[in-house]
Order: sequence, then structure tokens, then C-alpha cells
Amino acid sequence: MVPRLSMNEIPAGTDRRGDAPVAFQEFLRVADGLIAGSIVVFGANYVGEAQFLADPVEGAPVTLGRDDWFCIGKVNDDPLFVNRADNSVWGFPDTGVTWWQSGRFERLADDLDQFLTEYVFGARYLPLATANDPWLPFLVRLGRAT
Repeated sequence: MVPRLSMNEIPAGTDRRGDAPVAFQEFLRVADGLIAGSIVVFGANYVGEAQFLADPVEGAPVTLGRDDWFCIGKVNDDPLFVNRADNSVWGFPDTGVTWWQSGRFERLADDLDQFLTEYVFGARYLPLATANDPWLPFLVRLGRAT
């Protein structure tokens, strides 16, 4: 008899990362996700479920797909993706519309390491900061932002 699972149950030992790029798998082994103010990098328990964000949306100006893109997190409410071909990190800058309706999809970093260094722990975080952002004072204290 096969055990019945509820909708939210996942059998023990199931890999929920999907087929994550190697650099992201290495990150998960060390940090298993992070929340840094406006930036969230998904942990192993959620990243597999988040891959629906890479599915193509009919009528969207930017066509994504799981074969080419892996969703690793978000900036505010806009998803972050790793390009599977070259490991670069891409995102939808805030343009005042819902991310999938935006025609602006931009390369943010050459790889995950550069994204973490320059955006999560660097001065490129500043434009992403929201009012009363809890992460920004931390970066200022470290001397990484002014």
C-alpha cells in the first residue's frame, strides 16, 4: 500500500532544490538561504517549489523557462534568476509594474558570488533598500555602504 500524503507533505529525503546550478547548491550547503532586508535567497526547503516563477507567462514581454532559468530568490517582490548557460544572475528592476509584466530583465552579476558580494554585502544594495530597511544600517556599520 502506498502511503497517502497531504498536499503540503513531502516524503523525507526528497530533494526540494530541483536541479539547482552547482554554485547555488554549494551556497545551500553553507548557508541554506538568507534574508538580507530587501533580498531573499531561498533555502533548500523552498527553492524547488519556487521554480514555477521560471515558467513562461503567456503575453509576458520576457519569456522565461525552466530549461534556461533557475529562480534563486527575490528582491522585494521581484524574482531573481540564475541563467543556466553561464551562471549569471538576472532580475527585474522595479519599474512600477508587476515583474512578469515588465519588459526590463537585466543582468545583475556575472555569477552568484559576485551578486552576494556586490548586492547582499555591498554598495549595490543601496538602490534596492526600502524605507526603514533593517539591512542597510548593518551594511553602513560594516563600511560596505554609506
